[in-house]
Amino acid sequence: MGKDKVDLRVLKTKKSIKSAFITLVPKKGYERITVQDIADEAMINRNTFYLHYEDKHDLMEKLCRDSMENLNVCLSLNTLDIYTINKEMLTSILDNIFQNVESDLDFFKVMLDLNSQPSFTFYLKEVLKNYIVNALRDQYQEKDMKVGLEYIVSGLVGIICLWIRESNNLKHKAIVEQLSNIHFYNIQEVFFKENTGRNNEEIKHD
Repeated sequence: MGKDKVDLRVLKTKKSIKSAFITLVPKKGYERITVQDIADEAMINRNTFYLHYEDKHDLMEKLCRDSMENLNVCLSLNTLDIYTINKEMLTSILDNIFQNVESDLDFFKVMLDLNSQPSFTFYLKEVLKNYIVNALRDQYQEKDMKVGLEYIVSGLVGIICLWIRESNNLKHKAIVEQLSNIHFYNIQEVFFKENTGRNNEEIKHD
């Protein structure tokens, strides 16, 4: 029981620190905020902050990694097989991605701040790319697939970033439907065509 209480206090403290960070970055800018600013906003002392983070850079890095881990967990609920996927499955996966981002939208908006955007987009691309690579298995080593995957993932991340910035005007359900239409045919072109070509070559050799 004692351990549970300690863990709960830690979670509450980290939640307060995250909330303070999200509040301060738009007001002061990432470069200008200090650990003391964050501690004051979170209503904790500096020593408490340093129990969990080395500095504000470590805080941002860990917050970003935590969010990407949450996205990883979300994606793991949908087993992806590129060669059996249909449009309904793709729509469900995309919807889960957008719902996950929407659940922490204020944080993601902060991550699209000029100073922190590269980290956010890099991590987001890596999560999505790894998810698809695991579904491709050994076939990812083919050059054409690497190019196609980079094209699809970069486009998807770009649309997610657009939606985060304009979430008041763009409904994620409508975007998911558009993305599903676009990317399903892209996936067919990039991955299915490659697979069909390989099978044809095997038939010729036989």
